[in-house]
Amino acid sequence: MAATTTANKYSYMTIHFGELWLKGRNRPAFLKQLYGNIEVALRGQKYKKLENARDRFVLHLDRRSDVGEIERRLSKVFGIAWFAPAVITTNRMTDVVKAARALPQKGDTIRIVAHRSFKGTQYNSADIVHWFITHQKSLRFKIDKGSERELYINVRRDNTVISMDRVLGAKGLPVGSSGRCVVLLSGGIDSPVASYSAMKKGLVPIYMHMHAFQTNEEAEKSKINTIFRKLGESSPYSKIYYLPSHLFQASVMGIPKRYELVLFKRFLYELAERIAKRENAEVIVTGEALAQVASQTVKNLIASEKSTEMFYMRPLIGMDKQEIIDSAKLIGTYDISVQEYPDVCAFRAQNPATAARRDVIDRLYKECKLGTALEKTLKAADAVEYRITK
Repeated sequence: MAATTTANKYSYMTIHFGELWLKGRNRPAFLKQLYGNIEVALRGQKYKKLENARDRFVLHLDRRSDVGEIERRLSKVFGIAWFAPAVITTNRMTDVVKAARALPQKGDTIRIVAHRSFKGTQYNSADIVHWFITHQKSLRFKIDKGSERELYINVRRDNTVISMDRVLGAKGLPVGSSGRCVVLLSGGIDSPVASYSAMKKGLVPIYMHMHAFQTNEEAEKSKINTIFRKLGESSPYSKIYYLPSHLFQASVMGIPKRYELVLFKRFLYELAERIAKRENAEVIVTGEALAQVASQTVKNLIASEKSTEMFYMRPLIGMDKQEIIDSAKLIGTYDISVQEYPDVCAFRAQNPATAARRDVIDRLYKECKLGTALEKTLKAADAVEYRITK
């Protein structure tokens, strides 16, 4: 990411799309969602207006704009390929050179990258570069085509946009453009990464966390709330259900311990489906990686997941643990996830079943009356919403 800039130098922020350009007639709906998400992400920030300029959004800054904070927030908005602080001037080359002169620091070495979106000018991209070279003496910076730092000149029909220091965006699709999902959120490393992947493909996250505390209030004060709010920075809206685990644990007392993990996973899936119907979600997202632990073998996943109309998304299914850890560090959840936590998923069995049969799990589910435990658990749930407010 580029160094923090100041509003004194830049008057605009140009925001560019990536994957959205692959869309056809429904592109306006995606852009409308992205526009709204950017407005939510920038709540409390000072700026003049957000303009839809067809092939990009242009954020008009003012002297009070905290450009560094605006850059930080925009970097978390899915659907943005890249953005850059910019100045906008006329298409006259004298004005372009004059406006560009103030952007690099004195003595900087810069490569000029010119592009004409509008082809009606009397000069082409090569002419723009040549003009800068011939006016080298009047510039504060040096021009070198081998420089890694670039000054972008984009000539449009009505004006020319000049920018430096592009900042990579989160890419993907705008959150909300693909519907809603229920995310099984644990206290571990994996599920926050799975949630991030789901949001990147446009899904609004509704989290479900089963805890081992005495009360939901204790869970709400734990690191789970910190993870929830950290992930909430990338979504205009999110919600979490806190559910107690003691009803499940009491129901499975006396069964062979080797089946406890698979039964627990089945119980979570059933809860997730019920919450999904309540929240009008069509997708259930889990942080499972194939064969990472005993409950995540192919046969155990099949035994846990009963026949259902719900679609299960497992973004991490083919990743190894180090890849997941690296992703968690990148999105900022790793340091929170590794904090000590009484995770209810941490059942311990000396010989956990790795190839449980579905008929056995179905029978144990009925014998333990987990359907009744499920209803009571749902009634004991507390839900918390999160929106960016400032």
